[in-house]
Amino acid sequence: MTRNLTLAITLATCIVAPLVAALAVLGGIGSFATLRALARPWFGPHAWIVPLGIDLGILALLAWDLLMEFADLPWPVLRWIAWAFITATVVLNIAAAHGDPIAGLMHAAMPVLFITVVEGIRHLIRRWVGLTTDSRRERVPLSRWILAPISSFMLWRRMVLWNVTSYPRGLQLEYLHLEAIAALHQAHGRWLWRWRAPLSERTAVRLQLAGAAFPTPQIPQQDTDDQLIQAAQAIVSKAEQRGVRLSQMDLAAQLRAEGHRIANERLRWLATTIGLRREPV
Repeated sequence: MTRNLTLAITLATCIVAPLVAALAVLGGIGSFATLRALARPWFGPHAWIVPLGIDLGILALLAWDLLMEFADLPWPVLRWIAWAFITATVVLNIAAAHGDPIAGLMHAAMPVLFITVVEGIRHLIRRWVGLTTDSRRERVPLSRWILAPISSFMLWRRMVLWNVTSYPRGLQLEYLHLEAIAALHQAHGRWLWRWRAPLSERTAVRLQLAGAAFPTPQIPQQDTDDQLIQAAQAIVSKAEQRGVRLSQMDLAAQLRAEGHRIANERLRWLATTIGLRREPV
């Protein structure tokens, strides 16, 4: 699925990119003369720098913003500043129309089209990045909002608070929550459980949801005593054959390199068991 989506995005980029570039160029040309005329009293013969600089700045901000979205590091300030400059350009062009609504509409048409296309590209990038990084939050279906608006809002709220991106996973957490609350209802009353239930039971409901939303990875158990002794004796025997005398830290490093888990407290016991010398003081 990801491969097909990548191919579709590549094709869409090849088709849309030239059109977006052409739209940006035409929009810049359309407002160039107006902004140059407005800047001439202050900049004189160099008035052309103002509209050209504004257009290049807008393009740079939007391009950098889309790049940040693609890298999954969005920074909305870039988009806001670009929109502010586009809005200022549109306002200046409309003001130059001297109240003519048709001229004002024509001046505003291209910037609005350009913003719409850029936002469409941004939406596509966000969806694509969310699918590839598994960070896009799935929406609660509209049919569920219509049939059960209150519970849908609570489900959406928990998905946001617990950063749950999968809708089925959110439903599973909701079922666990309802099951835990039903037990408190039965034990302490439908409404009074919030006050009668012990704090430990009310906290346990939240901890149960947290444990389900963020499952704790299983930590491998440490090796048994016999396994450690056998592994340590084999390491020491090989070292003695080479004429090397190991310290406790050398033994621990080789044990851990072979995949054995051993704490420092057990290391002292192991060294004593196999007759290994202690660390020099």
